Parts: sequence; C-alpha cells; structure tokens
Amino acid sequence: MPKGYWIASYHSVQDPAALRMYAEAATPVLTSFGARFLARGMPAKVYEGGANERCVVAEFESVDRA
Repeated sequence: MPKGYWIASYHSVQDPAALRMYAEAATPVLTSFGARFLARGMPAKVYEGGANERCVVAEFESVDRA
C-alpha cells in the first residue's frame, strides 16, 4: 500500500506564539494517526529565487491514515 504524505507550507507567520500553540496541539493528534515528521522548520538555504518559508512534511503508513 502506498504511503501518504502531508506537506504544509506557510508563506508567512504573523504570530509565532499562535503557530507554536497550534503545533503543540496538532502534533499529538497527527502522531496518533501514525504521522512521522520528516521535516519541520525553515530552510537552511534558498536557491534560484525560492521562497524562504516554513515547511512541514509528515509521512503516514498509508493514504487512508493520512
């Protein structure tokens, strides 16, 4: 069965405290469905005019679990 992935990118973060509270609330819920976080945070370097934005990548054992 194919794995499922969630990819979230944020163009800007207006309220870092609100984002932190959201992440603290969402992380246990996502992990209860089997999420494994592969990447979370800001890029170390941006090339060729890419966007310097926060990104979260979560892997699930199946598309149904995601």
